[in-house]
Amino acid sequence: MRITFLSLAAAIVLAAASVQAAPVPNTRHAKSHETPAQNVVKSQQYDHLVSSNAGFRAARMKKECGPIRDPGLRSSCLASFNAYEPR
Repeated sequence: MRITFLSLAAAIVLAAASVQAAPVPNTRHAKSHETPAQNVVKSQQYDHLVSSNAGFRAARMKKECGPIRDPGLRSSCLASFNAYEPR
């Protein structure tokens, strides 16, 4: 009986902790109900800009890889722009 009670109490504590740890949606940065099709279109536009606009590509590389201070990770980040995006 005591083991059952302790198991039940532990389950309740765990459930309460997981509810508290659940992320709260941030409406300031939340997309306004973007559909999967809209996401695909935006992704295609991004891919096109990265592959065709050198200024946009450089700006994205600086924004995404610039804050990375580890030389190996930074070079990997920069190389990732050449992995799938032909110039």
